[in-house]
Amino acid sequence: MMNKKNQYKIIGLTSGTLVLLLCFQNCSTGLGEGFAISSSSTEARLETPSSGTGSTTPTDTSSGNESTGDICEDQIYAKFGSGYYVFLRKNCAGCHNGEHEAPAFASANQYMSYQIFKDKGYIAISNNAVNQNHNYPATGPQNNGAISSLKAEWETALTDWASCKGTDTVDKSVVTSYITNPAIIANKDNAAIWSKLTWNFTSTMPAKSTTYPLELSLEAQVAKVGGNTVGYAIRNPNIKLTSGTAKYRVKGLFFYLNDKMIDAATTYRNINAVVCPNTPLNLAPVGNAQLLVQAMQKNTDKFAVQFTSIEKVDASTTCGTGSTDVVVVDTTPATVSFAQLVSSDAKLGVFKNQCFSCHTGSSARAGLDLSDYAQSKAKAAKILTRINDSSNPMPTSGMMSSSMRSIVEKWVSTGTPQ
Repeated sequence: MMNKKNQYKIIGLTSGTLVLLLCFQNCSTGLGEGFAISSSSTEARLETPSSGTGSTTPTDTSSGNESTGDICEDQIYAKFGSGYYVFLRKNCAGCHNGEHEAPAFASANQYMSYQIFKDKGYIAISNNAVNQNHNYPATGPQNNGAISSLKAEWETALTDWASCKGTDTVDKSVVTSYITNPAIIANKDNAAIWSKLTWNFTSTMPAKSTTYPLELSLEAQVAKVGGNTVGYAIRNPNIKLTSGTAKYRVKGLFFYLNDKMIDAATTYRNINAVVCPNTPLNLAPVGNAQLLVQAMQKNTDKFAVQFTSIEKVDASTTCGTGSTDVVVVDTTPATVSFAQLVSSDAKLGVFKNQCFSCHTGSSARAGLDLSDYAQSKAKAAKILTRINDSSNPMPTSGMMSSSMRSIVEKWVSTGTPQ
């Protein structure tokens, strides 16, 4: 069972600002047999960012435990880890690493940094990050773009936390144990083979075997774009009762990979289903695969899942996935085109808004012109990996928001349409 820290609550008002949360989904429908997506060769590499003055490359960003024990808190903690934390470690760890009197919100210990970040406040930290007089060149107006994106994501995440908690503050989330399956890697070159991951709650959580007499299974394979691996594809989440005659409602399926929540993986977050005796239930349409992006894949990679809640329901409750309950829904378009990525659209124009300052024209960095469809399609796998790589991200100032990354992932997973 995943270790859990003591639960704690975030104040819904941060520096006088009440925030909202939206969840984005990577609906990769109609992927066909396997998850391999046809694209041109992706052999050319993007450049590795060099550390600027005042920046520190993170060497140990593990807190030793990536779950807070609260599903709502886990979501916002994941946002911190993939957003502000990457920026702060790169730009602020010289002073804010816990070895000086300055607040240690850029410590190598991510969990401690998170606590101090909340206490200090994102507004004050953001203001200093763009203030040329604070600690130039680590701070200054060159950070305006990154900070603007990080602030918007954080404000969304904070309000989503409040929405997630609602009026009922009782934590009903359930976290499975971690499991591995070496067959996933062994069959990485055969897109027709999907390997199974199965969590039997009765055997993995014996203390709660009567509380959650359920078994969840998923199919997994290494996901490829143009022959290059980008992570894992997960599909067909099936759940069934292993004993008893009660009915159970399950909501919100989240993924952990190697102790870290995959915060942009949102295809199954809107699950709201009732599981009934003798009736195995597919929680999502067949072929609706979830992409879990990870730079490297290995036999020892471990997987866990977390439900927002699992509760017994009345015997008269209708079985299946239909429900009138309001849950978080997908706000990512069903498809994203290259034309939208390079447009001026505030939501969809990710390439133009986040990448064109370095990757356009004849002088584009690493020779990658993201205004050119052919080049972008050819390097789709590398682009997808880099924007999700917290240790070596693009943009180099820090990872884009999960909503922006999910838009790029949607473009890739639906075949990089022009």
